Amino acid sequence: MPVLCITGLPGSGKSTVSGVLAEMGFRVFVMGDYVRAEASRMGISTDEAATRLRVMYGSRAVAKLTLGDVAKFKGGRVAIEGLRSREEYEAFREALGDVRLIFIVASLKTRFSRLASRGRPDDPRDPLDLMVRDYRELAFGLANLISLADYIIVNEGLSIDELRDKVRGIVREVYGD
Repeated sequence: MPVLCITGLPGSGKSTVSGVLAEMGFRVFVMGDYVRAEASRMGISTDEAATRLRVMYGSRAVAKLTLGDVAKFKGGRVAIEGLRSREEYEAFREALGDVRLIFIVASLKTRFSRLASRGRPDDPRDPLDLMVRDYRELAFGLANLISLADYIIVNEGLSIDELRDKVRGIVREVYGD
């Protein structure tokens, strides 16, 4: 059964798309949750943990952590949110077979506005902060994923219902329902 993987820069709408998929009965695994857990365990920031994990254990480190739980899940549709590199994508393809990649894009202005209202401690304080974070994400290899994407959602000016319709359309195309 195909697995949907969701990626995009911070604030692009990955969590919202994951929420729509969860409403549709998908089991969603969020790669950022694994990074946040490791950051808490190590007593460092999530950005530091993301970098440290990849430096210490390789570019597939977070994918491997995620796959440990995905492998335990039986019966049902799966989505994985938060891929950052081609290597993570390849790790999922090798382990899971049929993987479909959804890349979500939105402008810096839109993404900053969303993140500012989210209230996570690691969210950017200003647009420059977000640009620095974007650079780090892109350095992990996020930009390389756009060429591998099966679907690209431009999440700019969409209502939640319009975004939900786009996600449902992808699910219909992938799963035939």
